[in-house]
Amino acid sequence: MTAFFSACSEDSDPERVVYPLENELYAMFPNDPALGDSVEVHLSTGVMMIVHPGGLYTLSFGVDSAFEAPKMQLFRFYEHRDGDGYGMSKMETLIPEVSGGRYVFNFVCEENEKSIWGLTLVQDDDYYRGKTPDVKFEGSGKYSNHLSLNLIPVGLIDPIDGANGMDNFAKMLLQAFRKAYTSFVIDTIYVNYASKHPILGSKYPSDVHWHAGATSEDMTLAELGGWPVKGVNEALDIVLVHRINELNVLGYAALFASNLRGGEGSTVIVGSHALMSTGERALTAEEIVKVAVHETGHFFGLRHTTSTWADIEGYQDLSILEDGFEDTPSCPELLKSGLYKKGGTSGVRDYSLPGRAYKMIDRTAYGFAFNEDDCPDASFVMFPVSTEQSMREFSKQQLKVLKQNLQLIPH
Repeated sequence: MTAFFSACSEDSDPERVVYPLENELYAMFPNDPALGDSVEVHLSTGVMMIVHPGGLYTLSFGVDSAFEAPKMQLFRFYEHRDGDGYGMSKMETLIPEVSGGRYVFNFVCEENEKSIWGLTLVQDDDYYRGKTPDVKFEGSGKYSNHLSLNLIPVGLIDPIDGANGMDNFAKMLLQAFRKAYTSFVIDTIYVNYASKHPILGSKYPSDVHWHAGATSEDMTLAELGGWPVKGVNEALDIVLVHRINELNVLGYAALFASNLRGGEGSTVIVGSHALMSTGERALTAEEIVKVAVHETGHFFGLRHTTSTWADIEGYQDLSILEDGFEDTPSCPELLKSGLYKKGGTSGVRDYSLPGRAYKMIDRTAYGFAFNEDDCPDASFVMFPVSTEQSMREFSKQQLKVLKQNLQLIPH
């Protein structure tokens, strides 16, 4: 792999490599308006960012006039050969431009695949000590805004209420995606049963109820991503299982999973049933469709309009309570409910953070201390709790980011 950057330094003397502080790494996703105070505080000593081949990236923040301009050192994260943890290697040093009272670093990613990079801000061979207000990480890509869907039913799927067979359900799914994702062009939908996978079919018998996270160890069934048929292999893989083996969870996707070519982070998981404390609840076709549309929003980089305790604990970041968009108001009533956990979080940060999942919660499982009618964001797709409303929408700002991020992803 190689990487090339603009605005690179040309120092003749060897510089000191100032590595990220390993236990303080927060992740940045391209075009995410909710980077949070944690990134701002830790930017100098090290943050992670997700990059894609051919992506043009800009990192910027406000100038602190009390200090000279910092340089930025970029690092590539790699997995140790024995699979025991990760390491990092220094790639390049960038020098900023100054524009509109901001330091601006521009760079191009020419990796061969989606990668995790790290950065530090350096001054006088040490961490930059100035403030880094209003951090923005933006990316633009060269790829198409066209997308196809690949519905992958796994195991035995009971008849779905409201859909007359799997082909009809697929048509409902395609119609809903075209209605919601108006900044994309949704070309078509394929239906490929896991039991008929050209390589892995024998692992997924059609007469077994599949419980993601229990019937198989991998909750995401990532090996089914990138269906090995030309024309289908770069579609968005929506994996339909009987249920997700986690209490009250309807769907599952990593935030900015952003992989349309198979392997880790290449699938969106939805269940036809929800696991409840009292047993199982069968979802209707409309409910499953809404969950798939919602989880795909996470796949392309959207957060919940209002954070839940699962979001906060998953990223161990109390600084992000909403999605950062001006046109998606958050719900203060959620702060009073069991979905939001006040107080600090514990644990050591690790390099797996960009893969943490965002989940849609089944509202029927809780006695919420709020009424969805009191939540101004309940009409949006990325509201964190299932509602009884019909198909919801994305905001204009969300649609813009969805398109930007799709065009960053090779397909």
